Amino acid sequence: MKTCAACNDTVLHNDCLECTRCSEAYHYLCLNYTVEEIQSLDNEVRKYWLCPKCKNKQPKGDNSNMLVRPSTPTGMAEVTFNVTRRKAHNRPESTQSSTGYVTRADIRLIMREEMRSVMNEFADDLKGTMNVRLREVSDQLAEVRTSMGFLSDQFDSLKSDIDSHGTKIKQLETVNNELRSELITLSNRVRQMDQMSRSSNLELQCVPEHRSENVISVIKQLGHVINHPINDCDILYCSRIAKSNPNSSRPRSILVKFATPRTRDSVLAASIQYNKTHQKEKLNTSVLGLDDKRSPVYVVENLTVENKSLHAAARLRAKQLSFKYVWVRGGRVYVRKSDTSEAVFIRDLDTLNNLK
Repeated sequence: MKTCAACNDTVLHNDCLECTRCSEAYHYLCLNYTVEEIQSLDNEVRKYWLCPKCKNKQPKGDNSNMLVRPSTPTGMAEVTFNVTRRKAHNRPESTQSSTGYVTRADIRLIMREEMRSVMNEFADDLKGTMNVRLREVSDQLAEVRTSMGFLSDQFDSLKSDIDSHGTKIKQLETVNNELRSELITLSNRVRQMDQMSRSSNLELQCVPEHRSENVISVIKQLGHVINHPINDCDILYCSRIAKSNPNSSRPRSILVKFATPRTRDSVLAASIQYNKTHQKEKLNTSVLGLDDKRSPVYVVENLTVENKSLHAAARLRAKQLSFKYVWVRGGRVYVRKSDTSEAVFIRDLDTLNNLK
């Protein structure tokens, strides 16, 4: 196995040329041959090829036709000699040895310079491209910064508006609560005034209707039965009233307005007393001479629509909780669980729901 005479590395048979005189082997690359030059070599050239050392030792040919240096000084001679030595283009002086062939160190230096040149070109291109990209990114960031500034201003304005509206909303909520409380108070007062305006009224419920009936005579007959005579001067108004539920099968109630609340209270008390003393024969249609079926007749206070609904709900709730008594006095609803328990005033549905 041979080594290259130039770089001292192992050579292959197909990767070198052998000198026909000294038998030394040389890499193609160490001889500075290109690929085209290597492919153009024929067997005849390879057979008689001489290495650079052997070529330098070979005698020169006939030089009789060469120009000779004149004997006169150069300043006096008519011939001007160019004493400037030209260097290889883009190649340092150290890349060529005195023997005429390129060494491994020269190749490394050439490759290093070429790589440096390529890297410099690549770095310049990359730098230019990066500058363009960075300029574009900088422009985009400037636009984003402008947009963010605009959005920030809008956000601050919106936040200020929200804070202002939040304060107004709180104020409105306070006013709303005050108005709601005042509305509840006024509503209660209106109900009380409405109920007070009925303080002279009584209702007779479940009285059968007849086409030719005289409701005033029915009221007078009631006074006769309960032993509390009722005169014409005691009655200011008397008529049947519309049903709260048109689909109900019960007859319309008779509304009577007495001259004074005291007269109304005395008639109501006499009716209650009659029912207590006649447990087996309470007020009914037969007693009043209206019908022989003995259907019950009720004498009650004339309540407002709200109080009627509250009275109905109280009766249902009392049945669920096993309360014994539910009654109305002066337009107010009361309940009592037993004979010994205290009466409970049902002010509204919340009070009713809190019953235990």
